[in-house]
Amino acid sequence: MQSDDARYLKRKIRSRSIDVHPTEKALVVTYELEALILGDLGDPLLGNRKECQKIIRLKSLNETTNCAALAKEVVEKCSLIHPNKLEEVRHLISYLQKRRSTGNGISSERGESPRPSSSCSSSEGPNSNSILPEKVSINDIEQYVELLYEDIPEKVNGSALILQLARVPDNLVELANNESALSALSRVLREDWKKSIELSINIVYIFFCFSAYSQFHNIVLQYKIGSLCMEILDYELRRYDQWKDELESRRKKCEINCSSILQNSSAAGDNNTSLVVESKGQENNNEVRRRVLEGISHIPIAAGDNRRRTMEGISTPVEVYDHRRRHSEIVRAFSPNSMRNMDPKDEHKRITEEYDKMKLKLQNLIKKQDQLLRVIIYLLLNLAENTKVEDKMRKKNICGMLAKTLDRENANLLHLVVTFLRKLSLFKENVDDMADLNVVEKLPKVLLINNPEVIEVTLQLLFNLSFDTHLRERMVRVGSIPKLVSLLSDQRYEIIVLKILYHLSMDDRCKSMFTYTDCIPMVMSMLLESSEEEEHMELIALCINLAINKRNAQMMVENNRLQCLMERAFRNQDSLIMKMIRNIAQHEGTKQNFVEFVGDIAQAIVRCENEDFVVECVGVLGNMTIPDLDFSQIMQRFNMIPWITSVLVPGKHEDDLVLEVVVLLGTAASDEGCATLFCKADVLLSLIELLKAKQEDDEMVLQIIYVFYQISRHVATRDYLIKETEAPAYLIDLMHDKNAQIRKICNACLEIIAECNKEWAERIKLEKFRWHNSQWLEMVESSVVEEPAYGMSGDVDDLSSFYTEDMIQRALMYPSGSETDLDQEENITADNKTINDPLTRPRSRHSHEMEAEFGDQLFHNKSGLSTSNSSEDLVRNGLNNLVLGPLLSSDSDLEKMEDSQYVMI
Repeated sequence: MQSDDARYLKRKIRSRSIDVHPTEKALVVTYELEALILGDLGDPLLGNRKECQKIIRLKSLNETTNCAALAKEVVEKCSLIHPNKLEEVRHLISYLQKRRSTGNGISSERGESPRPSSSCSSSEGPNSNSILPEKVSINDIEQYVELLYEDIPEKVNGSALILQLARVPDNLVELANNESALSALSRVLREDWKKSIELSINIVYIFFCFSAYSQFHNIVLQYKIGSLCMEILDYELRRYDQWKDELESRRKKCEINCSSILQNSSAAGDNNTSLVVESKGQENNNEVRRRVLEGISHIPIAAGDNRRRTMEGISTPVEVYDHRRRHSEIVRAFSPNSMRNMDPKDEHKRITEEYDKMKLKLQNLIKKQDQLLRVIIYLLLNLAENTKVEDKMRKKNICGMLAKTLDRENANLLHLVVTFLRKLSLFKENVDDMADLNVVEKLPKVLLINNPEVIEVTLQLLFNLSFDTHLRERMVRVGSIPKLVSLLSDQRYEIIVLKILYHLSMDDRCKSMFTYTDCIPMVMSMLLESSEEEEHMELIALCINLAINKRNAQMMVENNRLQCLMERAFRNQDSLIMKMIRNIAQHEGTKQNFVEFVGDIAQAIVRCENEDFVVECVGVLGNMTIPDLDFSQIMQRFNMIPWITSVLVPGKHEDDLVLEVVVLLGTAASDEGCATLFCKADVLLSLIELLKAKQEDDEMVLQIIYVFYQISRHVATRDYLIKETEAPAYLIDLMHDKNAQIRKICNACLEIIAECNKEWAERIKLEKFRWHNSQWLEMVESSVVEEPAYGMSGDVDDLSSFYTEDMIQRALMYPSGSETDLDQEENITADNKTINDPLTRPRSRHSHEMEAEFGDQLFHNKSGLSTSNSSEDLVRNGLNNLVLGPLLSSDSDLEKMEDSQYVMI
């Protein structure tokens, strides 16, 4: 838009709502401001809308104010309020008049629940006990700042007053513009944060109020509060560890002293050794006195004094006085005269009470520290909205600090810590750090806390971490599956728990662990009782994975659940439930349960138009390897042969459906009657055409030649396969395929063909000969062409037409002097190519079924291969494979001869 086009500016104001201010005696008017730039013709060229607020402070409002008159005055002076809202304004002013002010600056009406607090309310930071119940005003900010230049108590008071101002969102803008106040706060925090934990809480909480709004983040970063908070957090965590170690050492000392006193008490009962006991008791009492007095100086103190500072903390003057008083009392109590007259039981009780007092004091210190850690972590969490700032935190080991904080017991603090970890877990670098810090091992303890918010955010963190394979294994190792299954019954955590369990069920080693929990009955009940209109992707995905395990599948079909699954799947044509049923049907212990549903499945295959559903139905039939099942009757009754023939046309259907149909043919061809039907319908010819089109698809090739193998096993169909199709020629060509499973089935099928047909037996034998000796034959051929007077006699052209140059180039050399039978398949030279080689083709997903059938018969003759590596065998093989040329009389004759005539194969 050109600037000359804009001629007029139009502004519209729409009043929205009127409400009372949450903390002050004021009305808040919300309105919408719309600005339009109009052209010469009055058409709008550009416009914008904005939500605004206007605060009307009622300074004259008191208990004797006439609310109706004041409301009329407000409506007349404020153009944003329409006159028809006079009664509403009067009602709000009456509410403000009756509302009483509370200590924390938030007002509430007598007998009514308080109004909602601001976003920086006390629920987000430390307890309101640390805030002085003094009425504050933004106009007195300079007086509050002056208190920051006094001693520690005044600094605590001043920071608390400023905090009350910062907790009101309307004051944040004015505080942000007061550079002197922010500079003083940041300076005091940087210099005195170790002297008083209350002072640290107040100042960090003030900057936390700024961090709650993104527009104030630059102020927090400008004064480097984030890095200072990281330093405070690290220090407090180390101090907490020191407190725990000190408490543990005092506990051990208490046990030692108590046991010593009890021993002395029992020894004092012996009158004959009273003098000895008295001396030893005095020595032990002196030792107790020395240990107790030594331990007094190690009691950690949190609050501070200006004159004395230690690693454990700083005491206030009152605490110093109490500490010295207790010290003098203990000195008098453990003096030799007093201890000599002290009863051992009283001594044991006194030491125990001292330990309990120290433990109680330490718990109070930890509560204060939890408040500080909570507000620090919340501030850092707000700043971490910026990914660059978050990356700086990661470099300063924020993950390590948060992982150490997981050992705390405060639910509110743990909620923040786990929330922060959940945010960090979105990046791989942080996940690696959490793995090194054993975060997964600490989370089960957090799940035991009876706090719904903590449990929910912990589950979300587990879900983010469960994308890592190694972390999933560690989750299973620490026993997360039973705990997650127990949470599955709570509807609040149902979805997130299902997602985590689905990830855990992806690992085959973990599937069997679900058997020992109540997971299978629970998920089956949830699946069958859920509404059919709603999608339950996580639930059905978990069931699909679990059904792969045999024991899980058996539990799924118990109590007539299979009948309910089949009814639901057919009623909605649900392909996912049918996929689950297909996984259940692949196990030997569950296949018999599907016999009664075979007819329904076959009918659905022919009539259903949902191809995804049909694929799973065909897969279920393909898994029905039951000897007593009459597939020929099924094919004829439901007229499946024409449908199968149409599916096998290359390019007409998706490969998934075509593959499942070929698998079904392999299963059905085990029935001789069904194999005869396939031959009469020329299904094998369609398979050969499909083999030509999909020769690069190992899975498709594997299943097609498996059908050939099943056909060759029956006497009635074997001749058709050999004489009416080109299957034997393709099997010979695939005999040396890179895929080991394809080679196995080809050799098994060719052995059957060789036993039944002598002509093909010779061709197969010759092909094996040429494969093992291809390089030797190539050398013979070249020798005959170049020197016809020497070398082998005979014409190479007499060899079979199956001898091709392409086969020679890709052939493997095999010593002709070995004792290998030419009828055997290739030796370890071919098979030792690792299947995991990226150049080889993938292993068939149906190979476990074929392995059971071919494992014993495919390599039965491998024991006859020569495996000798002795020097005599090598020399003999070398002599047998040496091609001799003419006799040479001199060195000149040797130079004339070509090197290729003297080759060791």
